[in-house]
Amino acid sequence: MESYLKDYVIGRGAYGTVYKVKCLRTGKAFALKYHTRGVDDSTVRELSCLAALRGHPYVIHMHDCFLDNGKIAMLMPYVPYTLIPLSFVAHFSVQVATALSYMHRLNIVHRDLTPSNVLLTEDLTVKVADMGLSRQSSKWMSPTVVTEPYRAPELFVKGDCAEYTCAIDMWSLGVMIAEAMEGKVVFLARKNRCETVSTYQIIVRTRCPKNHPRVSITPWDHDTIMPNVMECELVKRIIFRFLAFRETERLLAHKLLQDTEWMQVANMTGEDKVMVRDQIQRQKLRD
Repeated sequence: MESYLKDYVIGRGAYGTVYKVKCLRTGKAFALKYHTRGVDDSTVRELSCLAALRGHPYVIHMHDCFLDNGKIAMLMPYVPYTLIPLSFVAHFSVQVATALSYMHRLNIVHRDLTPSNVLLTEDLTVKVADMGLSRQSSKWMSPTVVTEPYRAPELFVKGDCAEYTCAIDMWSLGVMIAEAMEGKVVFLARKNRCETVSTYQIIVRTRCPKNHPRVSITPWDHDTIMPNVMECELVKRIIFRFLAFRETERLLAHKLLQDTEWMQVANMTGEDKVMVRDQIQRQKLRD
């Protein structure tokens, strides 16, 4: 660590803390992630996944890995902007889907795809990050993964193990697109009159088919949680395919990349890019 100067914390989670650091030799900024739990399963998974995905343009790159005061530290690019919604929804979703398609071909499930784990560079390139929960897919895996508002319905089960697939990542991407359209977390638990409605209850009330055994006796209209989505037929079509309650009916990453209409929308004009960069700058000033 004598080569780097710590600046401030830019991220903190259950498995680690990320600092902005400066290289004393070059002055260049980096992100340095410390794994706070030592060499546990999440650390090994993240290191192995980053090694397997090394070189992909939409996955975060690990420059170095070393021990600092007994903790494993990972040196990565400093990407100052997290995802912002609305003006380039198709653009970011296509880049995320490109990364997921590559991961899924390698049989790797991300298992915690959230806006805080999708970074954005100055040239508006997406970098999927934080592989601490990622792992090679197998028949039985822990269901206690994915930040709750982005968690697929098949993960809300009792017990230590559940059967699920890479389709859980696609649900998370669908939630992120909806969130970008709405400017809020759409499946966040909330108070509704005199009751507290959990994330899973919101999912069941809005996305569970009428012929499903878990169907709610008090369903909600989609306008309740995503009114902006309901006003755009294209976005509604894409989101509803990602948010299929049955995982076998969910749109997969490579299929999104074959959707001609969505891919055309993802081609940002120069004016679009200027507008998004202005939004980023205004967000930085507010922060």
